[in-house]
Amino acid sequence: MSKLNATAIIAARANSKGIKDKNLQYINKKNLVEISIEQGLRTCEIVILSSDSSKINEIGKQYDNVFIIERHAELSEDETPKLPVLRNAVEIYEKEVGKCSDIIFDLQPTSPFRKDESILKSYELFRKDDDSTNLVSVSSTSFHPSYNLLEFKENNEVELLNRTLEPITGRNMLPDTYKMDGCIFIWRKKILMTNLENRVVLNNTIGYKVSEIESLDIDTQEDLDYARYVSEKLFK
Repeated sequence: MSKLNATAIIAARANSKGIKDKNLQYINKKNLVEISIEQGLRTCEIVILSSDSSKINEIGKQYDNVFIIERHAELSEDETPKLPVLRNAVEIYEKEVGKCSDIIFDLQPTSPFRKDESILKSYELFRKDDDSTNLVSVSSTSFHPSYNLLEFKENNEVELLNRTLEPITGRNMLPDTYKMDGCIFIWRKKILMTNLENRVVLNNTIGYKVSEIESLDIDTQEDLDYARYVSEKLFK
């Protein structure tokens, strides 16, 4: 397919609380950073890799047409929001190279089963809505959070977190619900650069549904083990 008039930013930190060197872990003979870089190169005109890891940046340098940003420590803390990292990437690219695309993809390395087709279709959906500020990929929840989330009270008693809901008699009475899964984020550049509150869901955010497999986000060792198991089944 022809490349999209879009910029893909791959933000990959060195450290992770859940898995040591998480973004360098291998699935089906490629590490997570390589998977996202190669997908970005297949689908987008501009690819930016932002990392505080020399190992990760060296991987990026093995590819043509990947702009490398050696991210500063203050943008690589556990508490650092993602959006300042993306803004920093755009600012440095435009200072050193030239104008970024008006549409920015945030392609997290921890979503190794993201499909090129989903990048294309989410882009088309986003462009059709001139009022949209950004797009988030979503996947179905296995339960309805309003009727399943409990909090503990005294003496081990539990209570619904949302106590204003009407009783239900069957699951078919519940509306479908979805969760943000981190597979795909798209931003209009002007919104990204001015969204200093770092909110992800805005008044005109739209959602793009992805499959359960695509929605797999690697955060723990159990996630990684499951991803490797799935990969063996899909690519054997």
